[in-house]
Amino acid sequence: MFYVGIDVAKEKHYVCILDDTREIAVKPFWIYSDILGLRNLVTKLAELSLNNDDFIIGVESTGAFSENLYEYLTDADYKVILLNSYQTAKFRDFSTGRKIKNDSIDAYVIAELLSTGKYKESFISNDDYQSLKVLGRLKASLMDKIKTIKREVSTVVATVNPEITKVFPNIFTKTAIVIIKAYPTAVDISKATPQKLTKIFRHIKGNNFNDEKAKFLIELSKSSIYGGRAQEARALMIRTNIKILELYCQEKDEIELQINSLLYNKIETIDSSIENLKSIPGVADKTISALLGECGDIKRFPSVKSFIGYLGLYPTQYQSGNSMRVGRLAKRGIPIAKHALYMAAVASVMHNEQLRKIFRDKVSAGKSKKEALVIISKKLAAIIYSVFKYNKPYEPSRVFIPRKR
Repeated sequence: MFYVGIDVAKEKHYVCILDDTREIAVKPFWIYSDILGLRNLVTKLAELSLNNDDFIIGVESTGAFSENLYEYLTDADYKVILLNSYQTAKFRDFSTGRKIKNDSIDAYVIAELLSTGKYKESFISNDDYQSLKVLGRLKASLMDKIKTIKREVSTVVATVNPEITKVFPNIFTKTAIVIIKAYPTAVDISKATPQKLTKIFRHIKGNNFNDEKAKFLIELSKSSIYGGRAQEARALMIRTNIKILELYCQEKDEIELQINSLLYNKIETIDSSIENLKSIPGVADKTISALLGECGDIKRFPSVKSFIGYLGLYPTQYQSGNSMRVGRLAKRGIPIAKHALYMAAVASVMHNEQLRKIFRDKVSAGKSKKEALVIISKKLAAIIYSVFKYNKPYEPSRVFIPRKR
């Protein structure tokens, strides 16, 4: 058996191969990270053995650089193990005993870790789950950008038209956006007439902007604290950011449509599972898509404990002798899935009678509301795991069984 450690990088991959005795089988080498480099690697492996089963190849799951390498080697019928960079880093510290890191050492450490057999293989989702993951992360990225744009617009509007919130408490409603695009500053609004303001709303259905509101807004603008400094530049800044905001929102809506299409049309064997998950009060499509995209097929987890551990919904813990210290929630895990569960926990406290009782009991026992919501998140993860694994609708009587005293 040969253990092949590959340290992936943008331009070159470093390779180290160990034999059964954990001795270096061939002098470590590097290959270019292109198709010719990968063919060269396969050629060098064939020089050692023509039987692909004689090799175990280890690659760190670094996403952008490891995915194509993984696909190429698995398509060539090699056994490829994706390793989490956290476990290889810890093994490197243990193996070398020194704070040393370079590409050659990393390749050797990966090969050595494979030879011990004490590694944990990372999971690879199929195309549909991977697509769900990509779209989910793209949506999360767009939402972060939307928040940033809104924050920038709010900051400028608070300077150039602070009184507008007396008419539009939320300046990002459809009506408010129309006004701000047409008249970005208080100076612009003060020069308008009620007829001009109401005219721009004729094509918007369901708005309640009338002459009285228009007159009130104009009066506020005429007495505004804003004096007109950098008016044109700030007006341009507001209009530009609103255009970007509208584009981001449009793209986010399109991504959500594609996510729903994946959930209900392309991912096989889970249609009934999705409906069962939605039977849990507080759990909706957003929660389900985030969990499936980030975790893949939930049935792959052998237990609810491993599922919660993968999510990172556990506190850090340190014990030495008689001392025991429990810290904050672990930073490891899946941020997008954790956030989705946390928001689902907030909704569950409002809509799920059983979970609301647990939340109140924990708060009454001295837990903060945030700590109690984390507990609800873990309970919700356990419910989701059971509902998905056994493919049955949510039944509170089966989940919340009173303990016998």
